[in-house]
Amino acid sequence: MNYPVIKGASYALIHAPNLLLRQGTTQTTERLKNPNSEYLQKLPGKLRSFEEAVRYPANQVYIGNLLPDELAAIPKPWYENPVENGERQGKYGEIMPEEELLGMLKIVDAFDLVLLEESFQAAVKSKLAAHPVLGDLQDLRKLDRNPAGIDDIKKLVEAGLAEPLYLSDELVGCVKRAHEFDAALSAHVMLENLVNKASAVIGLKHLLAKSGLAAEEVDYIIECSEEACGDMTQSGGGKFAKAIG
Repeated sequence: MNYPVIKGASYALIHAPNLLLRQGTTQTTERLKNPNSEYLQKLPGKLRSFEEAVRYPANQVYIGNLLPDELAAIPKPWYENPVENGERQGKYGEIMPEEELLGMLKIVDAFDLVLLEESFQAAVKSKLAAHPVLGDLQDLRKLDRNPAGIDDIKKLVEAGLAEPLYLSDELVGCVKRAHEFDAALSAHVMLENLVNKASAVIGLKHLLAKSGLAAEEVDYIIECSEEACGDMTQSGGGKFAKAIG
């Protein structure tokens, strides 16, 4: 590679209010320190719906449906002036709803840590199969395998062996721990890692689709997220580039 150039860019915004409420870093810490805090009580009422997130002007600019100059012409606060014809798909990527992200968690899971309730798994399989960019993923077939019963999911969550996955107030799945004793492989860390991997796969698939670049032409992937992977002997020093590619 003698003349490296930027051939394309893509973005993926994922609307995941349930993950934010239950597994977000600030919320997790606050719940340990002060579980009855005013912050935790008021937070659910401050979140936007998926439709509101799609119509938020800055988000439409981010995925390429509006120009920055057009955003400057929209009166602030922008949340009071939504884009009436805002779309989830854009020139540079998309805004994805949470249920599709949860389906992607199982697709990118290489160790059978993700359990999804049977009816939810079937429904999200249909949505992802119809997705304009992700519908050709080979591992989409994982959503045909091993659906879980809700009672089994509840037992794992209540025993502290898995992190719950919610959609609104409904339990639809969980992510199990990967090791009984290794804190670096706890259920919470596994969920963080899988969300990181899934969102990166979404972004990469959009990049290939938008740029016309063939996956076979990519020699090297650099992954720059804040998260790290690895067991206790690696001290979380690994990155996800190999898993994403």
